[in-house]
Amino acid sequence: MAGGDTKAEAGVRVLGGRMSPFTMRARMALELRGVAYELLEESFEPRKSDRLLAANPVYKKIPVLLLPDDRAVCESAVIAQYIDEAWPAAAEAGAAPLLPDDPYQRAMHRFWTAFVDDKFWPALDGASLAPTPEARAEAAAEARAALRHLEEAFAALSNGGTFFSGAAPGLLDIALGCFLPALRACERLSGAVLLDEAATPLLKKWSERFAGVHAVKPLLPETDEVVGFTRFLQAKFGVAGAN
Repeated sequence: MAGGDTKAEAGVRVLGGRMSPFTMRARMALELRGVAYELLEESFEPRKSDRLLAANPVYKKIPVLLLPDDRAVCESAVIAQYIDEAWPAAAEAGAAPLLPDDPYQRAMHRFWTAFVDDKFWPALDGASLAPTPEARAEAAAEARAALRHLEEAFAALSNGGTFFSGAAPGLLDIALGCFLPALRACERLSGAVLLDEAATPLLKKWSERFAGVHAVKPLLPETDEVVGFTRFLQAKFGVAGAN
C-alpha cells in the first residue's frame, strides 16, 4: 500500500522524502491504519518547492499530509494522531488504533513521543553530525541516556506485550521506530553501540520486532544507504574527523 496505491482513499498524499525519518513516521501511521496514499517526493535543491511552502508556511518542513480537499496537516506526531482519529473505519477492518483508549495511557504515550522528539532525536542527530569528535561523543552519551529512559517507559507501558502499545505497534512505536535506520547508521559510522543489549535489553528486542512488522519493513531504508546519506551530510556540514 506504500507510496502510490490510491484506490482505497483517493487523493491522500504525503509531501516528504523517503530517507526522512519524520516522513517514515507519517507513512508508518498510514500503513498501520490501512490508509492508501501517494508519496510526493520533495527536493530541497536548489530551494524548497512552492508546493511545500504553500502547504506548510509556518515550519516549511516535511512531512505534510495533504487531504483529498487539499487541506494540510503538518508535523509528524500530529499527523500520526490525526490519522488515528480520522480513519476509524480502519479499525473496523482489523487495524489496531495507534493510541490506547484510556485517557491516562494516551497521555503517557504522547508524553514519551514528545520525549523522543525533544531529547532522543537531537542527541542521535548530534552523534552523527555534531561538528567535532568530542561533541559527537557527548551526544552519543545523551542518546544512550535517553534510551535508558525509554527502556523504563517500555516496561511501564507495554504491560509485557510485544510493543509499547502492547500487541500491535502504536504511536510511540512509530515515534521511536522511525529513527532506527539513523541509529544503525550512527552505530556503524562511530563504531559505538547505542542500543545496548546489556543496558536496554527490552528495546533491543523491540527494535528487531518492530523492523520486521509487515507494514513497517518496506519503509525502512537499508543501513548502507543511510550511511551513505549521513556521509553526504557530514561533508556538506563540514563535520570534523568524520569517518
